[in-house]
Amino acid sequence: MNNYMLRLVLLSFMLLPLLASAPPPVYKLKGKAVRIIDGDTFDLLVGTTTHRIRLAGIDAPEKKQDFSNASKHLLGQLCNGQQLTVVVTDTDRNKRKIADIYTQQKLWINKEMIVRGMAWHFLKYSSNKELANAELLARKQKIGLWSLANPVAPWDWRKKI
Repeated sequence: MNNYMLRLVLLSFMLLPLLASAPPPVYKLKGKAVRIIDGDTFDLLVGTTTHRIRLAGIDAPEKKQDFSNASKHLLGQLCNGQQLTVVVTDTDRNKRKIADIYTQQKLWINKEMIVRGMAWHFLKYSSNKELANAELLARKQKIGLWSLANPVAPWDWRKKI
């Protein structure tokens, strides 16, 4: 192997960790919600392809948890009949696309779920100030799940089951 090729091989090995840790590309999907799974997950139909979507930055109540049905219902209402713009930022271990969801009227559904007290700001995966402020306001006004004396965060709920 000549000197040039050796340098190229060494350089590729040095760059591999950088490439592996690079954030995934952001891309958009446009379609309609065809099935609401829970308050933070739904199926999006784009043409003939269905994508499982997980709302970024929020965590909604789990099944059998207080407000889980209300949260799921609200997500369905917000998505109903809408052409949604889904800005995909990542994929999780369950192969769901992590995304910010917008209606045709530019309503940010992720934030709206928090504003209406139907989801927590998921601090483990998001440092978004808008979502943090939305949760603080919903807590202060005791909206939705914040009307409970001691709401249990979904991540704590999951540890118990």
